[in-house]
Amino acid sequence: MSATLPYPWQQETWQSLLTRFQQGQLPHGLLFNGSAGVGKRHLAQCLAEFVLCLAPQSDAACGQCKSCELIRAGTHPDLQSVSPEESGKAIKIDQVRKLNGFLGQTSQQGGYKVAILAPAEAMNINAANALLKNLEEPSAKTLILLISDAPNRLMATIRSRCQAVAFAVPVLAEASRWLQPLCGDHSPEALLNMCGGAPLAARDLLDDGRLEARLAFAKDLNEMANGQMFSLQAASRWMDAEPLLLIEALLTWLQSASRQEAQTQSIQLMDDEQALMAVLHSVGVKLRFRLYDKLLQSKAQLLSGANPNQQLLLEEIAMDWQAMMATRKPMRPAI
Repeated sequence: MSATLPYPWQQETWQSLLTRFQQGQLPHGLLFNGSAGVGKRHLAQCLAEFVLCLAPQSDAACGQCKSCELIRAGTHPDLQSVSPEESGKAIKIDQVRKLNGFLGQTSQQGGYKVAILAPAEAMNINAANALLKNLEEPSAKTLILLISDAPNRLMATIRSRCQAVAFAVPVLAEASRWLQPLCGDHSPEALLNMCGGAPLAARDLLDDGRLEARLAFAKDLNEMANGQMFSLQAASRWMDAEPLLLIEALLTWLQSASRQEAQTQSIQLMDDEQALMAVLHSVGVKLRFRLYDKLLQSKAQLLSGANPNQQLLLEEIAMDWQAMMATRKPMRPAI
């Protein structure tokens, strides 16, 4: 079987990492940061496979050697991945202590030891402090890859001990070409715009009814804007949805409304979302930014593992939306 390969839009970043590794200039700690859904974790896997491969090709792991087979089986002794034990929870200090034990050992395959932490911002303060020693004084041939959608939420001491690798949202045309074979009857451009241009997030919308849930959320917000639904009724309808997905959807819509106004051009969206753009254009910019900031705080609270009360969180979002709708100016056509 072949090795894991970078996505098309990652080639420049990938070649830079390969060159640095082959020249012996790759640092022990890298912070892959950027929007969710652009493939940071995927490229970390590509790099781990390449570094550990016993017979690497010029631009990828061989996919055939014993090391590649162990990675594929999830049993490579020199590769460790750390993530929250439960989705949305924190990475705990015991998990990092176990990782530190791994990093302190001699490589069993005689090469590198590689650790991947994702999302790095999920580390609680004790876990982050426990990781610092290995970032400050790493053993030889150690590579620690931190993956983060929100690097500003990492401790400054963690950030300062890693070299940042920024992942940009790909050009729409390139992302559309990649997404087209996967999206069936849906427009790839519309799916990408629903996710801020992030290709993997757009792909994931097609799984497990996420697209339907998102469009139902847009419809509810439109009905609230038209006085056909009230906040508590809406919040009760959202209880079966994943709060983080709803928050990210509303954040994306707020961003899209601002982009439309700044670019004075249409952004392709689905019907309910396009109607929502007209609604948002009828609201003052300051109020939209205020809601955006509150949603970011709610998102950070969810990602911190604080386990907020879901019903209260959704009711607050619904009431904030209804309050903002009460300030609307006369409607004008969407740009």
